Amino acid sequence: MKRITILSALLALFSAGPAAAETIRLITPYTGYLTNKYASSSLELKDTGEMNGLYAQWIDTDKFQANIFYYRAPNVNYSLVNGLHLNADYYLLPTKAGKYAVGAGMENLYISLSAGNNIPGQRLFDMDNEVLFCYVRGGRYFYFKKDKVDLSVMPYAGLARESVNGDLIMERVANNPSVTVSLDDKAGYGLLGLNIDAVFAHFLQVQAKWMGRYNAGERLDEYSLMANIFVSRHWGLSYRYKYMEYNSESNEYNLFGVAYSF
Repeated sequence: MKRITILSALLALFSAGPAAAETIRLITPYTGYLTNKYASSSLELKDTGEMNGLYAQWIDTDKFQANIFYYRAPNVNYSLVNGLHLNADYYLLPTKAGKYAVGAGMENLYISLSAGNNIPGQRLFDMDNEVLFCYVRGGRYFYFKKDKVDLSVMPYAGLARESVNGDLIMERVANNPSVTVSLDDKAGYGLLGLNIDAVFAHFLQVQAKWMGRYNAGERLDEYSLMANIFVSRHWGLSYRYKYMEYNSESNEYNLFGVAYSF
């Protein structure tokens, strides 16, 4: 039985805030586990497997932030998963009260599923699927400070385009010929999101994010939670959780890592 392993990727943890240094560079290796769920009218799959990755981020708190995240999961739901996330924001009109942000991002996900005869009633069940999700967004950071707590809140809105390319090959046990189903699809979405970042006494950071993708009256949600404990000026411990919804499946992961800032 093949399972998917996600070599989950370049995840870093720091977000720009009013109490942050002027320039921040981070690199964080992560390891943990991914739970993948797939559901259709005739099939339901759920599996948990290893996920590893590396995240890197570069921030100038008055000008920009850019991050990259590569991840891999080789054995979940009979699948190999490779992913790459890129995101960059440019900051405008920074003040002590906040700043504006305009940015763009991309998510590229490749899934190679080879279930063989492990699916009941199927002699063959294979899939190659590539998803490319690109978006632009604009929003504003609002800064708040009380005692030793620095808080930033950024609501944003944007537009996204998703392209899916791939094939599903099925062959039933009863000597039926194999059937190939095209998974090709394209869709546009409106985006709404909210990022909240809190830093306590300069050593504990907690971040929560939500993004909703809207199309034809339906909404797909993405939630994430991150906590960092910085034990020195350059080193920290990190935990990250994320839940992502797609049309026919969802991914949920828990990751643990060590962050290095320079």
